[in-house]
Amino acid sequence: MKFYGELLVFVLLFITNLRVFFVHHVRRDPLVVLAPFTFIVAIFQILAWGIDAFTTLGLLIALFVLLSNFHAIFRYIERLYVDHYSALMKVWAVFTIIISAVALTATIYFAPVESNARTLKISKTQSFYKGSFRSGFEKAGPFDSKSLTLWEFGPDTSAADNNSNSSDAQNIIILFTPDKRGDTVNYLPYLEQLALRGLQISSADFFADDGRWLHSFADKKILRRLVMVIQSSINRQKFEAQREYYSYNVSQEYEVLIPLLRERYGADKKILLITDFMADIAADDFAKKNPDLIAGVLKLSDIEEYKTSGYGCIEQTDPLLAMALGFSRDKTLKTPKLLAAKTVEVLNDLK
Repeated sequence: MKFYGELLVFVLLFITNLRVFFVHHVRRDPLVVLAPFTFIVAIFQILAWGIDAFTTLGLLIALFVLLSNFHAIFRYIERLYVDHYSALMKVWAVFTIIISAVALTATIYFAPVESNARTLKISKTQSFYKGSFRSGFEKAGPFDSKSLTLWEFGPDTSAADNNSNSSDAQNIIILFTPDKRGDTVNYLPYLEQLALRGLQISSADFFADDGRWLHSFADKKILRRLVMVIQSSINRQKFEAQREYYSYNVSQEYEVLIPLLRERYGADKKILLITDFMADIAADDFAKKNPDLIAGVLKLSDIEEYKTSGYGCIEQTDPLLAMALGFSRDKTLKTPKLLAAKTVEVLNDLK
């Protein structure tokens, strides 16, 4: 959905600026309303998906286009006659058309590798909660501020042919803890591959006010991933040196998630913890303290073939970041399939 939102923004910008060459002696210029509409869509893109290269570029261009069309918007509202647009406005339009076209091309070129749960015949659901680590979490209403998103993946129970692994893993709850540089959305190819193999797996993203990772405004949902990616890229050694602090925060998440999952799937079941770097220490510590509860720990960061540890399956979900880190877009899902196969091996060893 993020990709299509970006496409919409840049296409609307292209149309908004192109119109100035075709408006001559008209009573009103209705297409000018696309300028504020596009700006609003760009804002919603950031609120929904966070700040990155494309959402930021879309917002900036939309803002400049809105400001440059302010006089035209006023004339439209006042129903004033439009003779033609000035040469300066046309030069500006050419410039923004070129920028929009380049941005549109880049958006398509760096498009994520799309998948469809219905086509794959898997189940993918999200449950939203409100609250904090201090006060606890409860189901959020449609207009509540969401501080926890619980993702659940599994085989489509309505499909006739399910993988036999589903019955084999009935006594184990699989909990994946994503690195904050990826969040669940950047691990979707891996989680979907597990579901394709008949496994039920849960993952969660926390954005509670008292779940502080950066101790600044950057802890907000729209900024956190971007800032962490930048920090780890600029000074990876310093970023990785804070693993003990990450462990404390992840431990808070486990204290919330594990009782929640046992309530949903059964208190008699053990849990396999799957992590990717930031949660590695917390998972080990939790397993040592709760040997009767934790069936095992799988650290994706220990898998040698997994080259984008900490960022998720960005060769599919974020090809632009993958390129920046020296990797390329991969339609074959090589890494997600490998990670899923390794996970199945671990599950088989736990039987």
